[in-house]
Amino acid sequence: MTTKVDIVDGVQRRVLLWSNPRSLSTIFEKCISGLRGTQIINEPYSAAHDLGPDRATLPDYVNEEISKKYYSHYEYEELTRRGVNEDVEFINAFDHNICTYEFVKNTLERPYADKSVVFCKDLCYGIHGKFHMLPVGYQHTFLIRDPRKTLVSWLKLMQDMTQCSQLELADADALFPALEGAMQQFELFKFLQSRGDDIVVVDADDVQTDPDTILRKYCHAVGIPFQNSMLRWNSGDEAMQDWISALSYLVGNQIGGYYSAAMKSSSFLPPKAPLNRHEMSRDLLPYVDSSVPFYKELHKFRLQIA
Repeated sequence: MTTKVDIVDGVQRRVLLWSNPRSLSTIFEKCISGLRGTQIINEPYSAAHDLGPDRATLPDYVNEEISKKYYSHYEYEELTRRGVNEDVEFINAFDHNICTYEFVKNTLERPYADKSVVFCKDLCYGIHGKFHMLPVGYQHTFLIRDPRKTLVSWLKLMQDMTQCSQLELADADALFPALEGAMQQFELFKFLQSRGDDIVVVDADDVQTDPDTILRKYCHAVGIPFQNSMLRWNSGDEAMQDWISALSYLVGNQIGGYYSAAMKSSSFLPPKAPLNRHEMSRDLLPYVDSSVPFYKELHKFRLQIA
């Protein structure tokens, strides 16, 4: 439930941003973290899905070597000893072993009485099929992005992280789900719409094209103050140090670098055009084609620049 605090109209704002992998959601999250009095909660449902006691079981066909690299505690601890920057302290991180869906819901619904804004960013696959575990008291917002960009970027990330240029799409999707992300995002949107939620949608390309206009509109729509710090911020991962997040994600970023572009950022850069079809992986094209209609449906509801 929302908690009364001394801010603007006296009401604490709680906002959930739902996105898909490689949609610039971590940059958006970092941008919001510059707002004074804000508590950031980073991908708790994804952590429950990926790492917690309720986690989805990896299919048998997932390559054993890849599975161990990302899911074996022994491998993880060895990588941690070799790769972690020990000067960085994550003061609000939690152990993924306690990250059940109930833990996530309870964490999101805590009072945070000293905060004026509670902002959570998460990926839609983490809550898919578990809408009954959505928290009370949040305004739901969506960050969408053209699947021709997200899926190409996701595949490159997975190839880089696994150091396997011939990584099978099914294996990659088991490790970091993305292939059905647009459909899952659309289904969550329709569920929230059916129960009468006031939903805000922003397109990543619009944020990159005119961040001043879109962020002002977004802040107005969700009832949080706009600050110029949302347009330009310091490069580096200092912002992450007080995020509430699974420690595995924060430490894993130091090793795998999946948040690295966001952490190195200091502003939103202009959008780039998507690749042409002949430049994309042939195996990826059916998933791009099946995702675009869901993206286009949500695109109709977006905050517009003009």
